[in-house]
Amino acid sequence: MNELQTDIVVIGAGASGIGAALAASEKGGKVLLLEKGDKFGGAGMFGAQGLFAAGSKLQKQNGINYSPNDAYKEMLSYTHYRSNTRLTKAIINKSADTIDWLAKNGLQTELVNNTQEVHQEHPRVYHQYIDKFDGFQKLMNNFTNNGGQLLTKTVVESINYSADNLIKLIINQDGDSKQITCSKVIFSDGGYVGNQEMVDKYLTIDSKDLYSMGERKATGDGIKMLTELGADNSGLGVFENHAASVVSKNDPKWHNNTIFSLTNLPFLWLNRRGERFVNEDIVYDFSLWGNTTYTNGGYYYFVLDQKTIDYLKNNKLNWTDSFERTFKTLSHDPMTHAVGPFENIDSDLQEAIDQGAAVCGKNIADLAEKLNFDPTILEKSFEQYNHVVSEKDDSDFGKDSEFLKFNVSKAPFYAIKAQSTTLGTIGGISVDDKLHALKTDGQILPNLFVTGNNASGMYDTSYPTLEGISCAFAWNSGRIAGETAANELKK
Repeated sequence: MNELQTDIVVIGAGASGIGAALAASEKGGKVLLLEKGDKFGGAGMFGAQGLFAAGSKLQKQNGINYSPNDAYKEMLSYTHYRSNTRLTKAIINKSADTIDWLAKNGLQTELVNNTQEVHQEHPRVYHQYIDKFDGFQKLMNNFTNNGGQLLTKTVVESINYSADNLIKLIINQDGDSKQITCSKVIFSDGGYVGNQEMVDKYLTIDSKDLYSMGERKATGDGIKMLTELGADNSGLGVFENHAASVVSKNDPKWHNNTIFSLTNLPFLWLNRRGERFVNEDIVYDFSLWGNTTYTNGGYYYFVLDQKTIDYLKNNKLNWTDSFERTFKTLSHDPMTHAVGPFENIDSDLQEAIDQGAAVCGKNIADLAEKLNFDPTILEKSFEQYNHVVSEKDDSDFGKDSEFLKFNVSKAPFYAIKAQSTTLGTIGGISVDDKLHALKTDGQILPNLFVTGNNASGMYDTSYPTLEGISCAFAWNSGRIAGETAANELKK
């Protein structure tokens, strides 16, 4: 068996792993970066478009007065202090410097408007990547120029760990087994959203109602190894709920632009009992939209009657698609704040029905039967919603009168199923503010570090509303872990 020796091994080459590896190499550490796939980057490159920061030079240059302390208070208000306050402070305090650090190493960002409609009055915090693929490549080039080595198609099969001795890893690199001896290991392999058994264990909804946009290579390998070594995994079970999606039962790649846009608008939503359950303009905050979907059993139906469909077919609607600002910001195009007309809405709805994502009821009783609703409850839900629309006053949930435009009175009725959607798992192994892995008694597991979606403590039970915070956690947790590991080598 081939043997390799190094100072630090980083497992996983996404944002947090690259951050850890590059930071450690800058501090003089000899680093091996292991990536399960054939490409580096992970969700931090292929999924994310930018990251959060507070107090950055870009913010100050644009007159944005939003300090790390402001962000810290906002985060703890969201988590109700059910989070690791020292870790939160460390991540946020590092965030502005990380924007400069990324730029210095080749990944430029620009301060853009916040990318969700409801956050436009919030100080701008979203730093969008500029030419991200080229930027990630430059980060990797700097890592290798520092003496670092990237091994792709590489999985860790076992770890021989003793707190007082060198660590030995058995890896498989594209079919070849090798042993690595090292002093420090940083686990950055992205959580466990790609492990269906673990997802089923920790999910509180039926897994068939969860649509995952997460990294499929993130199968919990690091979390399982750390758990076997005595690490505290009590933070497992937090998912990065993000909006809701209409999903085909037949084709996982199915997408229909009309159905996508309709999902992103505040029509009438009904839970699995046929009851209205929320102010539907929560659609304009992706985290809260995701949370209410998850909490209400993992799905809901939005309902359109024939009169609404006829209107949408022939008219422009001056409602903002909740994803428009995200896409327009990325493309640097102006907002329209309008959708439609949807000239092919009839065939698009039929397509959704054919894909098992929608049903059509010729009347209320027929719709109730197809959705397994009590027809009396469904009829009352329609009657009450029609009442608040006619009054232009949502006395039930407080939806803005602008969105009380369409009642549900003219058959047939269409119900489209929107499912809980996750970007990944964001709870894992407990860490301190230096990203050391912690045991169940709160003490450090020496020489082991945990970053990104493998680590817990930044969040409570849900993804916060600060835009780009999970990507910021990845980069900053990686940097802190890498710097700490390298500095400890010198002691």
